[in-house]
Amino acid sequence: MQLLNILKESNKALLIGIGGGGDIVSTIAVGAILKKLDVECIFGGVVWERFRRDPKPGPRSIEEIENCKKINSCLAWISKDSKVGDLKLIVSQVAEYAGSEVVGVDITKGEKHLYNSLKDFVESENIDIIVGVDAGGDALARGVEEGLVSPLADAIIISALSKLPSIIAVTGFGSDGELRRDELERYLSEIAAKGGLLGVSVLTKSEAEELYPFVQKVETEASRVPILAAMGYYGDYNLWDEQRIHVSLLNALTFYIDVKTVYDLSPLPKAVEGSESIEAANEMLHKLGIKTELDLEWELYKKQYE
Repeated sequence: MQLLNILKESNKALLIGIGGGGDIVSTIAVGAILKKLDVECIFGGVVWERFRRDPKPGPRSIEEIENCKKINSCLAWISKDSKVGDLKLIVSQVAEYAGSEVVGVDITKGEKHLYNSLKDFVESENIDIIVGVDAGGDALARGVEEGLVSPLADAIIISALSKLPSIIAVTGFGSDGELRRDELERYLSEIAAKGGLLGVSVLTKSEAEELYPFVQKVETEASRVPILAAMGYYGDYNLWDEQRIHVSLLNALTFYIDVKTVYDLSPLPKAVEGSESIEAANEMLHKLGIKTELDLEWELYKKQYE
């Protein structure tokens, strides 16, 4: 009921894939739910192609993107023709699929500038709510999980969203292979105990089948798994031929969560608050003893090119 009440009062939403890579693909599935409630949706995502696609470590700034229209310091309108060099970005692929421009989110300038950019955009575009869409559930991490690989992008976005009208939508239930199912269950229970669980939806078979041909063309696993689950897949599944996870209908669920509850329960978004560059945010997580996806990409870069 809480979720329905929030969405009934919303005419226009900005959906952001918060983890970079293919998280923006999951905004389409979440958008299908919102559109049933007559909420106009703008899709967006952090422009961070994983190292397997883009050999430059870290996310891309909007200044590096060709054929985009700058909105402000950290946001740009991305079309199907937007690219970095010869690389067609996943956000561009979603723009082509959606038949409209999407919002590219630049986190290279840190949490402080991102917050100001989102605040200005919400006001200028009459956005009622921002939905931060996380494929897999690592946005709920506390920094102590053995499998945690990519805490940096999520921490920056959640910190910024905690000061704006927003919610978090967690899809895939472990489809990124970072948090174990028991960790996700415990964190979701803690969130529910604090009144932060707003609602749950399920991706239907017909919705999944509509998305499936497009997702097959996009290099993403975390956003593909929920679609396979909704189509009835059950059993083990290999992520990037490197890691095995268990997939069931649970992976087709989306949990809608109060962003301030996520912020309150995790030290990660608090740590990066006020950062003015991604490097500064990264160092803030280092002080907590946390290794990030940016560190991993620099390690891969040095191994391959030095």
